[in-house]
Amino acid sequence: MEIRTVAFIGVGSMGAPMARRVMQAGFELIVCDRNPAVLASFEAQGARATMSARDCGTADVIVVLVGNDAQINDVTIGADGVMHGIVEGRAPVVCVMSTTLPDTLQGIAPQLSAAGARLIDAPISGGIVKAEEGTLTIMLGGDSADIDSVMPVMRAMGQNLFRCGELGSAEVVKVVNNMLCIATMFLTAEAIDLAERHGVKFEQIAPIVNVSTGRNFLTADAEEGRRQYGAWARSEEAFGALMKVVSKDLHLAREMAASGKLDLGLLDEVSRYVDAHGSLAMDQWMRHGGVR
Repeated sequence: MEIRTVAFIGVGSMGAPMARRVMQAGFELIVCDRNPAVLASFEAQGARATMSARDCGTADVIVVLVGNDAQINDVTIGADGVMHGIVEGRAPVVCVMSTTLPDTLQGIAPQLSAAGARLIDAPISGGIVKAEEGTLTIMLGGDSADIDSVMPVMRAMGQNLFRCGELGSAEVVKVVNNMLCIATMFLTAEAIDLAERHGVKFEQIAPIVNVSTGRNFLTADAEEGRRQYGAWARSEEAFGALMKVVSKDLHLAREMAASGKLDLGLLDEVSRYVDAHGSLAMDQWMRHGGVR
């Protein structure tokens, strides 16, 4: 399949830099969002802009990066969804890059297929910084040929691309990754506070921790770790958006645990902590990121 046009449904804090990387790679771009200011910004850069997901059905590759399962359903198979804009005889690939439940993908797959579209899941990891750099990790689930066909677009956004198996498998991997990531984000920030209160800087402990049993993605490079905290807390809007995603991802993990009849007590505690106290971390993360 020759890819000329890529549509992005959802160009928020993650979708916007990813869409820019795709445009910089030479693809024609359609952006769909509810924010007129964001659409105007992309129009000024040469993209086509719309508030209707249906208009994205003409693209060769359609990226869906919206906030929750209900929105995924709405923009794909809803009354104004992508499926209603697909041109007969074409077979666009719909790439759900949001974090969602595998059951959600299985629910939309039949109607998209009937409309002539193919579907893969392609959730992402790496945060805003790596989205801007085009070095995201992308997990891929679905038919192997469909994944092959969208690889040029994926390579414009990501550096580490992993095939996980059948449709929905990449979402399982993503939810598990996010469980570990979220706990690490909060606990590492507290560990930095503890060390620095006792006179030891993060830059001193990170190289030691990173060759010890406490290593994680924030200790791999102290400067990069601080940059991550700064990006997450650069504004109230950015931090608030992140906390919504964090809370959603933990609740997805809890739903998957419940459907698998698993009692994951620590996951439940982390989720409750984030819901109750997550907003209090902003000042802490701003300090660690040098924002204030």
